Amino acid sequence: MLEIKAGHNQVGIYPALGGAIGYWLCQDTPIFYPVVNSHLAKCKNQIIAAYPLLPYSNRIAEGKFEFEGRKYQLEPNAANGKDSIHGNAWNREWDLESFAENKATLSLVHDPLKDGKKQWPFSYKAKLKYTLYENGLSVYMRFENTDRCNQPVGLGFHPYFPRRNFVEVGFSAKTLWNNDENGLPQGRMSNDGRWSFDQMRPLCKSEHLDNCYAGWDRFAFIRWKYSNAYLTITSSRVFEHLILSNPESAPYFTLEPASNMNNAINMPDISDRGLTILKPGQVLKGDIFYSFSVS
Repeated sequence: MLEIKAGHNQVGIYPALGGAIGYWLCQDTPIFYPVVNSHLAKCKNQIIAAYPLLPYSNRIAEGKFEFEGRKYQLEPNAANGKDSIHGNAWNREWDLESFAENKATLSLVHDPLKDGKKQWPFSYKAKLKYTLYENGLSVYMRFENTDRCNQPVGLGFHPYFPRRNFVEVGFSAKTLWNNDENGLPQGRMSNDGRWSFDQMRPLCKSEHLDNCYAGWDRFAFIRWKYSNAYLTITSSRVFEHLILSNPESAPYFTLEPASNMNNAINMPDISDRGLTILKPGQVLKGDIFYSFSVS
């Protein structure tokens, strides 16, 4: 594990475990919530607090898709044993490109002929840069299509947040996709009523939520009321979607900025699905900033 520091902040990074973050502490207070994420193939029983999602965010139903006239079958890597989820980069070992006191840059090269076409059938090179400041953490992602053909691509980042001390959440979005029991979109809904976070409101343990918000304005706010701790999330324009997962009775929730909606590759009729078609040599990139403060 590598550790970067800035002010009272400390972040532990696992290059060998999907480029994941193991912890983010501010004066011993966990900002990301460390969980034992057995879905990471290389680190069962390993504590993980956040990880990158590429070359797509969330699920591809049954790991099947068709692209430019060809059919593809990916290896299932979701908990249900049938879907493919979050790409393959989170299950791969990343190389350390550079390291300094407050920053680390990682890279990953995927070759389907060597690494397996069922992981992902197209070749790519990815870069992941974590930069820690006294007031927060920057996550920069870059994806380059190194194949000879076009490639469908999405980006995302998956942190866990603690649901301690009466947590409140706020963000705005145009609409949302309500997921079924398999985490796949059932249909588009209006962002109102119990689905709306336009006004900050509590996120309760008993309230199960698993939705993909579309047309997110790329600003979210979290407040842990009784500890007077605040976190703001801002992102670049590429992250048009925000996944909110609030598992019932779990000690954590997630807010995941993502470029694509769930199962986007199999939703060609959705104009704002967020899937980017990269030509050979083209690049998709974006960054997310997490700003933390205590009053």
